[in-house]
Amino acid sequence: MTVIESPFRNNYLLTSAAILVPLLLVAVMSLFRRKSAFNVSGRTVLITGGSQGMGLSVAQKLSARGANIVIVARDTAKLDSAISTIQSAASSPTSQRFLSLSYDLTDPKSAPEILARVTEWNNHTPPDVVWCCAGFCIPSFFADADIKTLRDQMDTLYWSCAYMAHATLNLWKRPTASTTTDSEANSLKSSGTQRSAKDALPRHLIFTCSCLAFFPTAGYAPYSPAKAAMRALADTLQPEIAVWNGARLSANPSISSAAPSHEIRLSTSPDEVAAAALRGLDAGEIAVTTNFVGNLMRGCGMGGTLRMGVMDVFWNFLGSIVILFFNWDFVKQSQRWGREKGVRVAELPANEA
Repeated sequence: MTVIESPFRNNYLLTSAAILVPLLLVAVMSLFRRKSAFNVSGRTVLITGGSQGMGLSVAQKLSARGANIVIVARDTAKLDSAISTIQSAASSPTSQRFLSLSYDLTDPKSAPEILARVTEWNNHTPPDVVWCCAGFCIPSFFADADIKTLRDQMDTLYWSCAYMAHATLNLWKRPTASTTTDSEANSLKSSGTQRSAKDALPRHLIFTCSCLAFFPTAGYAPYSPAKAAMRALADTLQPEIAVWNGARLSANPSISSAAPSHEIRLSTSPDEVAAAALRGLDAGEIAVTTNFVGNLMRGCGMGGTLRMGVMDVFWNFLGSIVILFFNWDFVKQSQRWGREKGVRVAELPANEA
C-alpha cells in the first residue's frame, strides 16, 4: 500500500514551528534576564492622569517599588483619595515622598509649570520618569461624532501628551545631578567608586498609547486618530531623544477602562494593563503590548517603529499575514451590517426636509 501524505500536514508543521520556535527562544532568554531595565527605587516618577484607572494602578505599583510619586489630574477630590491609596502601597513609607497637583493638561502652559514645581519639590532635580496616562475614550462613528468631541479627544489624548513631552525633553536637556538611586549612591560613596554619565540610570518618557494606533477599527473614529498621532510622535522622538544621553522613550500600547461613565468598558482591568506594562518596561521593551491580540494588532502596523528583537520581527510577520484576511473580512461584515440594519440618517427640520 502506498501512503500519500497530505501537503497540508507539512504546512501545518512549518507554521507551528514558525510560531513555537521564537516563543521558545524568548522563554529561554527570559531565564537569563536578571536585572530590570526599569529601576525606580529612590527615583521620582511623574504620572499624568494618576488619580484613577491605569494611572492610579501604575502609581501604586511604582510606590510599592520604592519610587517617589507625583500624580497630576484635574479633580482635587480624586487626587486626595488617590494619593492616600498610593501612600498606603509604599515599600518605605518613612523615606518615600508623594505629591498631587491639580492642572488642566490640555493647556499648553500647564506642562512647564508642573515640571517646575516637581523639580523644586524634588530638591531641584527633574523627575526621572514621566509617564503620560491622561485621557479617555469616546467611541463613535466619525459622522455621528460632533466636532467638539473630535477636538476634545485630540486635545486630551494627543496634545496633553505632546505638551508634557516637549516640556520634559527641554528640561532634561539641561545639566542635572546624577540619576543613580539613593542606595546605589551610598554604596558607591562607601566604596570610593566614581560612576560616569555612561553608567547612570536612564530616564524614561512613557506614552500610554493604544493598539488602535497600530490597527484602527470602525467605531473609534474620535479616539484612534489621536492615539495614532501619539504613536507617530513616539516613533519620531526615538532618534531625537537618543541625542541626549541617559534618556529613553517607551510607547505603551494599551486600552484600559477608567472611571468616566462614558468611557468604553473593557474586560482588561487597569491593574492588569499596568502590570503588563511594567513587565515590558522591566524587559527593556519600547512598544509594550498587554496580550496576544495586542501583539497581533501591533504587528499589523509597526511601520517605522524600532524592532527590539526577534519577537518584534515575528509579530510583524504574523500580523502582516493576519491582516490579509481580517481586514477584508471586517469590511465585508460592515457592508453586511449596513445592508441588514440600514444607515441611520439624522432627522432634518421640517423646513429642510
